[in-house]
Amino acid sequence: MDNNQIKEIIGSYLDDITDISVSGQDCNFSIRIISEDFNSMSALERHKRIMKLFSELLQSGELHAISLDLKAPSEV
Repeated sequence: MDNNQIKEIIGSYLDDITDISVSGQDCNFSIRIISEDFNSMSALERHKRIMKLFSELLQSGELHAISLDLKAPSEV
C-alpha cells in the first residue's frame, strides 16, 4: 500500500476534496482531508465513513494504523 493508493480509495468515495495529504509508508499512514462532503457530518461520522473504506485492508493486516484529520473547508 502506498500514498497514491490511499488517495485513490478516498477519491473514489468523496466528491468534493479541497485538499488531501497522505504521509507514511508500509502499513502506517496519516491522512488529512479537507472536503465539502464533511459539512453535514459530525466528526465521529466522518471518521466512521473514512475508516470503513479501509476496513478490509485493516482486517487483512495490509494496513496496521491510520491517523485521520478530517475537516470541512469552513473549519480550516
